[in-house]
Amino acid sequence: MSAILSDDDELINGLGSEVVITKPLPGNHMARTRKRWSSGSADKKPDVINRLIDGVHTDVTKDYISPGQLYSTESGRLFHAGKILIVLVGLPATSKTLLSVAITRYTRWLGVRTRSFHVSEYRREKVKTERGEVPDDYFSAKPSSKEGCKFRKDIQDKIIQDMMEFFDAKKGQLAVYDALNILREDRSFIEKSFSKMHIKVLFIESVVTDQELVKRNVELALKSDDYKGWSTKYAEEDFMKRLQANKHLYEEMSPDENLSYVKYINFGEKLTVNNNNYGYLINKIVFFLMNLRDKKGCVYFARCGTSNKDKYIDDEELNEEGLEYSRVLTDLVLEQINKRRLNANDTTTPTPEVQRTPSLVSLTERCKSPLVATSASLKRSESTGNAMYRQPASGDGVDDDSFVVWTAPRKRTYDTAKYFAELGISVRQRSQLQQLHPGVVADMTDEEISEKFPGEYQEYLKDPYHFRFSRAESYHDLAVRMEPLLLEMERMCGDILIIGHESTLRVLYGYLMAFSCSEIPRLSFTRDELIEISFGPFENSVKRIPVRMDWNK
Repeated sequence: MSAILSDDDELINGLGSEVVITKPLPGNHMARTRKRWSSGSADKKPDVINRLIDGVHTDVTKDYISPGQLYSTESGRLFHAGKILIVLVGLPATSKTLLSVAITRYTRWLGVRTRSFHVSEYRREKVKTERGEVPDDYFSAKPSSKEGCKFRKDIQDKIIQDMMEFFDAKKGQLAVYDALNILREDRSFIEKSFSKMHIKVLFIESVVTDQELVKRNVELALKSDDYKGWSTKYAEEDFMKRLQANKHLYEEMSPDENLSYVKYINFGEKLTVNNNNYGYLINKIVFFLMNLRDKKGCVYFARCGTSNKDKYIDDEELNEEGLEYSRVLTDLVLEQINKRRLNANDTTTPTPEVQRTPSLVSLTERCKSPLVATSASLKRSESTGNAMYRQPASGDGVDDDSFVVWTAPRKRTYDTAKYFAELGISVRQRSQLQQLHPGVVADMTDEEISEKFPGEYQEYLKDPYHFRFSRAESYHDLAVRMEPLLLEMERMCGDILIIGHESTLRVLYGYLMAFSCSEIPRLSFTRDELIEISFGPFENSVKRIPVRMDWNK
């Protein structure tokens, strides 16, 4: 079959039509061509399997295959959407960088070759390589000095050049431009420059009127590389100068600009779309933005407890070790959440008018006191002594101080969360968290599989992510099945504990940390560690917390 290059031809011949179609190998029930998943992991093993660094900012190579990629094309561009440039618009402290990173993470997961271009990174690199200094008026959208104008234009030209190279030489599909872009003339220039190259341009204007959100964004900005080594006082003064220098210059987007844009208000509180005629991929991104929230909580990953046989076929009750693990896990998770919430709230004395993010009652405390937590959301106001009042959550996980536990429907997985349920914390069984179905190789060791299915086992070693044994699921099947959970995680603001089998934890962890499909099957999750992922505006971070079993209790 000859190469199919155009989207129209692919629609006629079927999604993912390829140059070569090979005969399926015996026992390989993938129903896909070998060429389609040709970046098999046998020759491209990751250097560090359990790295603690978010991979969302790594460059995407031409042969990159994402974990959630539904199909591949010769052009490398999915959803027949062509090339798209997303341009962020807004003042400082309006979550633009967070938005760009979130969009990059999600679209890469779907198989879209995406890269974010942050103007702050280009500025820091320019200062580093040229060993110069940033002109005082550079941070204004309209610098008043020649030095400031030249510095700003040099950076803008470099970013535009790199984005065009990304679309052309690197066959990128989606670029995200993270800069102020608050002037009409700047937006018009970008639209004209890329439209003549047949690149669709969508502007996303982030508007923040909620003063609490502005304050939080300023606090996050002060932790950026710009203010390393600065005192909090001077860093805040400098950042507020940047904000004030642009407030009077800001020209909000309006329909009379004749541009396609999304107005994103207070990080998802309200969203409006103007001139949306770009089709499926843009609509999917808009839907993602509708679910995206600013998160104060963390995601925790834990293995389920053990049963006597601990086999896939036998879904048994937890054994003594499994029950003890569940108790220890419950206290450990609540301890970590309490510690983080108390650190996030200063030590000022609470008053009846002040509500503070509360502590959660542990199993040990529950045994000592009749006070029992009755809600996943534990807001607290204190007036006299130890008086405590708890308000129910307004939704399942949508509050900043909420805490929800997700488990698979398997008995030993759900029973691992029984002590959370006893404390009144929401425990949800999610069918999507059902572990990868192993099919005919259920409960077999690698040695047994290689002996009974030698041909299939060799193919599995070449590409453990996409290979599917007879009557089984592949990791790719699991990733596609779990996409609704990804959107729900993005929607939730508080803390989430996910208790599951290693296969499901690998996929969800792979999304949050932007791992490639070749790395996910080799991720390791053991019962002696609790994994904590914190959300940052530029990247997510991981903390591994030991789970210490105490048999002397």
